[in-house]
Amino acid sequence: MIKKFSCILAQVLGLILTAMPVGMASTSSYYLDASRLELQVAPATGTASGVVKVSSNSNRPIRLKVIPKLWHLSEQGVLVYDDPPQAGYNLLENTGINPEEFELLPGKSRLVRFIVKTPPDAVNAEYPFQLYFQPTSLLEPEARKENGSVSNMLDVVPVFTTTVYVYKGNPQPAPKVESFQCGYLPEKRQFSVSLGLSNSGAKHARLFGNIVLSRKSASGASQILDVLHMQNSTLLIVFPGMKRTVENLLESAKVSKPDPGHYQMELSLVDERNLQPAIQSTCEFTVPGTP
Repeated sequence: MIKKFSCILAQVLGLILTAMPVGMASTSSYYLDASRLELQVAPATGTASGVVKVSSNSNRPIRLKVIPKLWHLSEQGVLVYDDPPQAGYNLLENTGINPEEFELLPGKSRLVRFIVKTPPDAVNAEYPFQLYFQPTSLLEPEARKENGSVSNMLDVVPVFTTTVYVYKGNPQPAPKVESFQCGYLPEKRQFSVSLGLSNSGAKHARLFGNIVLSRKSASGASQILDVLHMQNSTLLIVFPGMKRTVENLLESAKVSKPDPGHYQMELSLVDERNLQPAIQSTCEFTVPGTP
């Protein structure tokens, strides 16, 4: 069984998915010019290539090693790093990086080029991975000669990543709302939302979720009260062939304590890239009591 390592994915995406540091803050640092790359495979060669610019804002050299890593998001939105597959196509064995390891001089930049070879029989497919920029040398040359190890927590350099999606053919996402439940928690003065999503397409979905909160009258007419934003207006990412569950507690600046009655939430999931029409779903709930 392939062993999987996971860490909690921060709700600022990305990314899922942005070029986020996964180490500690430091006086020695660097940055990347690309947090996410989406590359198309050239039909003639079956390959896709890209470039990441790495720049130093440090006053001392930093040695970096570029490591490609397979990953996906779990149903709970957790970033999972995967071991290479034991059989079949292995993206890691078909990825070339130049340079794989280098020294970044103070105030200077380096270009890291990479190329990915995809399976010849693949038609419409997506291949996600990350370029993981791992610091391998954290001290100035003089200090390295004397110590050869990190002696101060301030010498720790953050680790940054670039998320790469390689597309062969024309894969498309096909997200679907599997379940949508909602309610009101009077003790917290918050609205609860439980959402189940799936994606039967060949490309990951990148969705923003907005909810129109309305009160329903006895005649069935609706009065719009507020518009709520799921995940604090950050992306909901659903990988192909996988499910995603989202649990949110939402506050309304206009309706902190709704009166007893019947209410409705109209969910709209909009793709960040406008690859398909917005997905709609409706949920109703009741606030008990006497109007």
